[in-house]
Amino acid sequence: MPRRDGVVTAVQTLTTAMDEIGHESLVVVPRHHDQDATDTLLRLPSLPCGIAQFRIGTWPRGRHVERVARWQPNVIHVHTPGPIGLLGIFAARALTLPLVLTYHTDLCAYADAYRLPPHILAGLLRCYARRLGMPSPRKDHSWSPKVYRRTVVEAATKLLYGTADTVIVPTDAVLRRAGTSLTFPRLRIVPTGVTLPATGPDARANFRARYRIGPDEPTVLYVGRLNREKGIDLLTPAFGEILAQLPTARLVLVGSTHDDRWVDRLIARSGIAERTVRTGQLPPSAVAEAYAAADVFAFPSRTDTQGLVVQEAALAGLPVVLADEALHRSGPLAGATLFGGHQPAEYAAALTQPLTDHRLAWLAGEAGRARARRNTPQAYAKRLAGVYGESLIRRRHAERMLIA
Repeated sequence: MPRRDGVVTAVQTLTTAMDEIGHESLVVVPRHHDQDATDTLLRLPSLPCGIAQFRIGTWPRGRHVERVARWQPNVIHVHTPGPIGLLGIFAARALTLPLVLTYHTDLCAYADAYRLPPHILAGLLRCYARRLGMPSPRKDHSWSPKVYRRTVVEAATKLLYGTADTVIVPTDAVLRRAGTSLTFPRLRIVPTGVTLPATGPDARANFRARYRIGPDEPTVLYVGRLNREKGIDLLTPAFGEILAQLPTARLVLVGSTHDDRWVDRLIARSGIAERTVRTGQLPPSAVAEAYAAADVFAFPSRTDTQGLVVQEAALAGLPVVLADEALHRSGPLAGATLFGGHQPAEYAAALTQPLTDHRLAWLAGEAGRARARRNTPQAYAKRLAGVYGESLIRRRHAERMLIA
């Protein structure tokens, strides 16, 4: 899986940890030219979808279900609402297997962030509904495009996730955001386990030297895609406010970019170009060095269901500043983060606190690290193995009742 994001990391973490406790996994993914073929990786034809670096699998066919069936799985676990996920639903139906789905992505927030055309979303929903043998909602012509887009996405969510034996959400932050509009049967909250590569004693100095950051320059770090749904348009003006108080501060942005011109405009408009470092996407070992080199971690997204990088930063001992109150209250670090609000001045003030108050920074960092250390990949795999076992027991009980 050449693209790095939360879903990819979660799947890789889960399959590795499952293997350690004696459970094999077949991972079905959209084909990418940088992937290595293995016995436990089923690669299906894919196309770029025009959003960020995402690729989506082509429409699932009967032959794809047969390829899954040859592996003889006991449970189907779907991690995406795209065509690959639809294939998982078909396979679970065809093979009469328990179906577990994880709700990794706040689909309504992404649809709004990218302003996806409602008529295209509605067309996809109709295709999904036909394949699943279920009705799709009719449009009320009084709806605005935003309302229609959200209505379609919520209908698609209920259509797909309503078929599951169990739905996993990493935190209840997404449920808090959605209010009563999002309900699932047999809901389980299971945050993804996180680990962090070890770094040497010179990691901080080496990273700073590599990117020409002075040893005493207060440094704010962001790790993740530099895309619209991630709150970059909050972070850049907030850092401009920080520079007014701390002119030697630096902002380090680690991650891939879909729209470079958009990010360039944000940086230029905020007047922070000379104090900003953009590294692009880095391998995990280099990201761990970036955590070691930073003084505070900024996570301005209000669309994430958990934010794995938040836990990584906490494992590194960094104080974490969130903009999402739901994630601050109910995420894996639940209260062991700092909350910055939704306005640049508020967010800047929250970031400035640990930069200027070293005792606060240490206390916040240690509190976050203690919380993050509880959530290991091994604990994640064991909890999900329990969910799979419960699903199998329910399915076998239902089958015995039908026979009786």
